[in-house]
Amino acid sequence: MRKQIQGVEMKAVPVVHFVPSIATWSSESSDKQEKTKTSVSVADLDVESQPQRTQSSFPELHFTYRRTYIFLYVLFLLLCNFVIPCILFYPLVSFTKLSNKGVIGISSVALGISSCFDSPIRLYRLVRHRRTFGPLGNDNWWYLDFTMWTNTVALLIFAIPLAIAPVVPLFDFFLMSTVMLVGPIGLVFFISLFRPRLPFRCSSDPAGERMKPAVFYIIEDVASVDFKHGKEFRRALHARWHASPPFQKLMMHLTVYWTISAAVYCGVTAAVTWTTSLRFAFAWTLGQLFVWAGVSALGCRIIAKRSLKNERKWWEREHPKQNDEDVKASSLI
Repeated sequence: MRKQIQGVEMKAVPVVHFVPSIATWSSESSDKQEKTKTSVSVADLDVESQPQRTQSSFPELHFTYRRTYIFLYVLFLLLCNFVIPCILFYPLVSFTKLSNKGVIGISSVALGISSCFDSPIRLYRLVRHRRTFGPLGNDNWWYLDFTMWTNTVALLIFAIPLAIAPVVPLFDFFLMSTVMLVGPIGLVFFISLFRPRLPFRCSSDPAGERMKPAVFYIIEDVASVDFKHGKEFRRALHARWHASPPFQKLMMHLTVYWTISAAVYCGVTAAVTWTTSLRFAFAWTLGQLFVWAGVSALGCRIIAKRSLKNERKWWEREHPKQNDEDVKASSLI
């Protein structure tokens, strides 16, 4: 069953194609053109660096997803990162003579299973099918997107307590492993709120451009790669960003929301870890990650739905002539 996001039309997508001016191209010599030929199509050039055209109609986003896909993936994550570790931890602690050090070492193995599957699959799509799913502006395989780099760095930090804590042993440090995963991502979200100049390429934005709110890049990358909507979605999303100030505000508000949510999660997890017993904190810290993600996602959905409705109303006020033409055209069909 295919699901449609409320407030985001699932119709033909009027996409703004940003094309460099003819004068720019003609000013280059033929010799230089031969040396600088690339496989990048004109429509895929850096979106921020292209001249912006006036958007005549509301820039829809064509996004669909399958509920079964979401359900199975969440079930897979829950199984690997909560069910299996708890099944291993509590029976081994209660019915064997293994030390807490040994039990933690065994249980921690399951926490890395899910990332051994989803990250390589995502990396394969970005590298092998770069022209289909990769960011706009460059088809070099080593230019991964924002989500891939952020997730990779967070997973590396997440692996530190999993590897060190059972050996030392530092059980409280082990229980803080989920904080090591959420914390770095929250920090990146926080930095993006100040919109600094990018020192390197960030998804479809080239170096030197102002960084967009992190939620924008997450939406662009996840929809394009994980949900297989490809570069067309990237183009449509950038067109929406340039055409709609309310959409820009929504991206900023959602980034603030997830930054605060991540900070709350880290604080609660630290409090439980350092003030309760190992037996209680083990299941709590792992289960709390999924409860936090679910509650935060619900709040995010509520904010997004309301803001998307307001954005549509804003567009109707700002573009009344175009709206009248659309109504007349639909009445003739």
